[in-house]
Parts: sequence; C-alpha cells; structure tokens
Amino acid sequence: MCNRIFILIAAMALSAGCRKFLNKPPDISQTGPEAIADFQSMLDNNKLFVNSTPGLGVMAADDCQLDTAIWRREEAVPKRVYIWDAATYQQPSISASWANPYAAINVCNVVLDGMDKLTVTDNPSRIAYNAAYGSALFLRAFYYFSLEETYGQPYRNGAAASGVPLRLGTDASEKIGRSPADSVYSQIIKDLSRSLQYLPAGVQPFHNRPGRPAAMALLARVYLCLHEYTHALTWSDSCWKSYHTLLDYNKIKLTSQRPFPDNTNPEILFQCSANDFLAQYYGSIGVDSNLYNSYEAEDLRRILLFQPMSTGVGHFFKGNYTGGFYPFAGLAVDEVLLSRAECYARTGSVAAALNDLDTLRIHRLKVEQFRPLAGTTADSALQLVLQERRKETPFRELRWIDLRRLNPEGNVTITRVLGSLSYTLLPDDLRYTFLIPESEIKYSGIPQNPKP
Repeated sequence: MCNRIFILIAAMALSAGCRKFLNKPPDISQTGPEAIADFQSMLDNNKLFVNSTPGLGVMAADDCQLDTAIWRREEAVPKRVYIWDAATYQQPSISASWANPYAAINVCNVVLDGMDKLTVTDNPSRIAYNAAYGSALFLRAFYYFSLEETYGQPYRNGAAASGVPLRLGTDASEKIGRSPADSVYSQIIKDLSRSLQYLPAGVQPFHNRPGRPAAMALLARVYLCLHEYTHALTWSDSCWKSYHTLLDYNKIKLTSQRPFPDNTNPEILFQCSANDFLAQYYGSIGVDSNLYNSYEAEDLRRILLFQPMSTGVGHFFKGNYTGGFYPFAGLAVDEVLLSRAECYARTGSVAAALNDLDTLRIHRLKVEQFRPLAGTTADSALQLVLQERRKETPFRELRWIDLRRLNPEGNVTITRVLGSLSYTLLPDDLRYTFLIPESEIKYSGIPQNPKP
C-alpha cells in the first residue's frame, strides 16, 4: 500500500520481539522446519492480527444509543462516526482503521511469497507448512473482506462499484489503484477456497489460528453479501456439519461481569477483535432501546449481554465474545447457524429454517420456558431469522455488514437524536461506505468514495 505501512509493521513487531522477521522474510536457505516456524511467528503476532479490523461499523450501526451529554464528551472519531459525519475521514486517529488491516495483509503477502520458495519433504514439516500457508491465505481474505465492507462500495450485481486496492505482492513501492468490488470479492473467495486445501480440519486450540471451519464460515458470510444464497447455504451447512458446538446460556452465571471466556469459548471459530476506540471501555455507550426491548423476558441474552447503566437509565453491552472490552469481529458458530437458517428461508425450506432457529433458541432461552416455533410462510420465516440474527449478534462488526447487504430490501432506517438535532441514515445512503482517510488519499492518489 505504501512505505509507511511497512514502517508500522516494523514498529509493531519490535514491541512483540519479531522485528527480524518483518524487516525481511526469514532466510529460506535454512532448514524447512525452522523457516516454517519463523513464518508462523509472523502470523501469530497479536499486535498485527488480533485487534485490527477497521472497527468503525460498531459505532455506526443501530446497536448504539448515546445520551447527548455523553456524546459531547466522546473522542472526535466515535463522536463523528455515531452521526455518520463525512468529515470523520479527516481525523488523523482514523488512519489506523485503514492502515492496520493493510499491515496484516502485507505480512500475509510476505509469508506466502517466502513459503512458496520453501522445499518441504517430511510429513511433520508438511503439516506445519500447510497450517501456516493456509492461515496466511485465510487472514489475507479476512482482512480484505473487512476493508471492503468498510471502505468499498456495496456490491450490487450488475452495477459498477469501486472496491479497495488489492495488494498481492511484497513490493511496498508499487503504486496500486482501487479494484472493482467484484474483483475484490473474487480474490477473497479464491484465497478462502485455496486455504481449505491447507488448513487443519478442525477448530484450533488457539482461536486466532484458523481451521477449515473458519474458512467455511467466512465463505458463507461472503456469499451472503453477494446475495448468492445457494453458495452461502453450501458453506454454512458444511461448516455446521464439521463443527457445531453451541454454548448453553442456561449454564452460565447470570451475574458475571464478563460472561464469555476468550480461548475457551467453544463457539469461537476464529477469534479477532475490532480496532477499538476508547468509547468502548467506559460502559458509556448505551444499547438501542428498541433492540433491548426486543428480547423476551425468558431470553437469557437480556441478562447475559446487557447490564443497567450506572445512571439508572438504559443498558450497556457487556457480552463481547472476545471475553473482554474489545468488540468481537471474528467468526462463531451462532452466526453460521443463523446464516444457514436465512438461506433455508430464502430458498423456501421453511421447516429447516425454523429448526435451525429452535436449535439456537433452546440454548438461549430459559429451558423451562422454551417452546418450538410454529409453521409459517417463507417470508415470515425470513423475518424471524433476521430478527434472531439481530438479537444474537449485537455490537459485532457483523451488524454493519448485515445492514449494508440488506439495504436493497430497504427495511432499515437509523435515526439518532441528540438534543434538538436529529440525524438519519437511509437505506443505501452513501455514508454506508466510509470515506478513505485523507492521509491515504494524499499519499497514494487513489480516488475517494463519493461524498454525501
């Protein structure tokens, strides 16, 4: 992308003790297993890969509801993102939302380029090689998808849309223009499809290392965004059949401040958190009242995901699947099940859609009050699925992605009220595509997204 991204990589790696790997690729003249371990170390650098998706959609989506006084005290970026102010892109602190994913992508490019030059002969080395190579392909696809769903124009079949720049090589001095959105998605699908040939079959003990279920889950998410529901059904079904453990919320302590563990949460397919803003730390971001009121009294998520505000008015979100303050931006089994249910509903398999909903709901409602859903039409089943998806995945970057892809159906208008002022985001508003940071536009000369 630009030289400063590699400077960022080196600076981050220095703090993690990995500078020698990022200033140049490992010496591939050394024995295979040692070089493989070096490449794996690059991919295990948490400074680059764990807290580095753009994160802007968390504050922009309709999960949040800020009191006027609290909004005035917020930092510039979350304050502007909350009201979809186009001037957000001029804020210097927003550059990390763009640069961090590209820093991770460039590491993946270095790994893939270096590993292509390795010769591996013994089976243990081949297993390690495949895991690292498949991870690099998956991670590159994952971060390109997060960039595209933030800065790329929403994909609409048959309509021209500008995507983000695709950098697939390691030459930091090469000028790269923006790619069409369909080309970006094609590359994402290509990388994920290839990763399935290399990744380990199961979910990995360290959830920031992907296995095949994570790649399948991301393929399902990508195809939902492309409105290709047959393909999305194929991958969500394949993922569910390969791994389908759900937490039983009846067995979680209801008074826990952090109810969901990190690396021991069995629902996590791939652990990642969004680039965070300080606003997330203070319990000052209220939950949209319509969202909170949508949970029935017997729904345990009403207690496990939310906590009353210290002011006594409203609630804040505490149920991050990261196990802490950071917003969850990874992949989990609950999303996969809901994706499959949505595809069933959209393709007319109503009974299968309701069965998937009941499979989730029996793990989320008080067990003594659970009742199976009754038969309904395909359209009604779809609405039930989307409502359940809304309640299951708040304060994940997924909600912003869902809003973008569902906009052609025109069913969501978001309104913020701050004092005497009202701000509205209509379906397919230009502000569903964030403007690229001004610093990047000045440096690279790539065209900016249309301004509202």
